[in-house]
Formats: sequence, structure tokens, C-alpha cells
Amino acid sequence: MKKSIFKASFEESLNLLDDASLQYIKKDYYEKLGKGLNNGKPSIGFRIKSILYSILFVFGGNFLLALFAFSLNDADPKDLTLPVHKPSLLTPELFLICCFIWLSLVLIGKFVRKPFLRPYRYRFHIETFLFWFCLEFNLLGIAIALPNLTSLGIWFIYILLFIIALIFLRMEKRSLSTCIFGEEARETLVDRIAGLIATYGSGVLGLAVIIKIILSHSGIAVSQSLTLLGLFLTWLIIDIGFLAMVIFMELPLFLEGYYKWKYPEEYRDWEGKSVEDWYGKRYLKKHKELLGAKNEEKINL
Repeated sequence: MKKSIFKASFEESLNLLDDASLQYIKKDYYEKLGKGLNNGKPSIGFRIKSILYSILFVFGGNFLLALFAFSLNDADPKDLTLPVHKPSLLTPELFLICCFIWLSLVLIGKFVRKPFLRPYRYRFHIETFLFWFCLEFNLLGIAIALPNLTSLGIWFIYILLFIIALIFLRMEKRSLSTCIFGEEARETLVDRIAGLIATYGSGVLGLAVIIKIILSHSGIAVSQSLTLLGLFLTWLIIDIGFLAMVIFMELPLFLEGYYKWKYPEEYRDWEGKSVEDWYGKRYLKKHKELLGAKNEEKINL
């Protein structure tokens, strides 16, 4: 019987630390994060950097992308190299809604105050920013591609991306199950079929785009056709890269955070942290039952 990667025991969850992608991301992430945290508590410099990065990258980056979409919508079609779908799918209202959602998630995250969970909270905010940016990027890509691919072509792209995401998830689930439980999962017929669809589907889609460009723009310069093809391939590659990053790198990290939340005392003992360092003073004041464990530690010492 196959075990769920979310139902491992504490001892089994420790095997997750052997995952190569988790080791890589933790080394890079925790080295940078550790400089701004003191026993899980952010320093003043770290808070200032977080605010500046939020203004420059989260709001600034997304605003610039949205501003570019707004300018395309307001531009004269004669001034554009490629036709653009109007009205723009990326509207000012949508940008403001995304701002509100991201800020709301940040405020909700303030309730997660345990020092051992804070690194995952900060990482979650980074991920939501990337999802927001990816949403805007895709809406911009649809606006540029829609006049050339039609709605059917757009649907085909996202069906293909959905299949690729499922393949990535199955691959990562199999890898994590092997890492945690030591189970060697064999490739199923569904995996083979999905792999064939993803592999040859990309080729068919690329060929269809090339034919569409040749038939629809036979009277325009070749460089313009190549520009459209390049934009399309860039769009597809960035989306696939984003899916790969989230599934193969971020999923193991948040799975580790899930098990720390599920087995807090076991992980505290395993990492050799004190009750105060692990939970924080503010949390201990509200959960006085943990103070008994803290006093026992002092007695044992």
C-alpha cells in the first residue's frame, strides 16, 4: 500500500533532509536568511530590507509589467510591431486586487510567530509574489498571442502546461516517496502516456505556431515572424521553468515546514534548540504549559 508523503512519522520525515533539491535550496536560502534573523527573530536591518525589497520588486516589478500592458492597450495599432488583443486582460483593477491579496496574506502571516516557522512564512511571501508576477506575465502573453493563435491555441497551451505540471508532480511525488519511505515506485502507463503527450504535444504546438505564422503573415517581414515565434517560445519556457521551480524545489521545502509544524517538539529536540528559541517568548507567555518543559530543561542541565 502506497503511503502519502504527508503521513510520514517523525523518523521517516527526517529522511526528507537527504533530498538533493532541499539541501540546495536550504543552503542558499538559510545562508541569506540567517544573516537577518537572530534565533528566528528578524533584526531591524532585515525588516528594512524586507520593506525595500517589497517596494522595489513585489510592487515595483509587478507595476512595471502591468504598466507595459496598459501602454500596449492604449497604443495605436499602427505603432505596434505585432497585433495585440484589446481590451487588455491585465487591467488596473486586477493589479489593485492582486496588491490587496498579497498584502492580506502578509498580514495574515503575521500570526505565524513561531521562530521555527518564520523562514517558511517569508518563503511563502516570496512564492505568492512570483505567482502574482507569473499571472501578469501570462495575461500579457495571452494578449500578444491571442490575435495570432486564437482562443483554441491558447487553450491548447494551458492544457499542455497542465499536463506537464501533472507529470512534474508525479515525478516529484515518486522521488519524495522514495526518499522518505524508501519505496521504489515503477513508472505506470499513465506516466508514459502523459510523458508522450507532453513531449510530442510541445512539438505539435510549435509546428502549428510556425504554420500559423507563415499562413497568416506571409506578406510581412521574416524578422517579425521570428519575433512572434521567439516571444511564444519564451512564454512557454518561462512557464515550464516556473512549474519546475515550484514543484521540484519549493515543494520539498514546504513539506519540511509541514513536518516541523506537525512534530514541533520532536524537531526541537533533534535540532537541539531551547524551548524559548524554538517557540519564542511571546508564544510561551500564551502557552504556559510549555514553560514546564523549559524548567525541566534547566533542571536537567
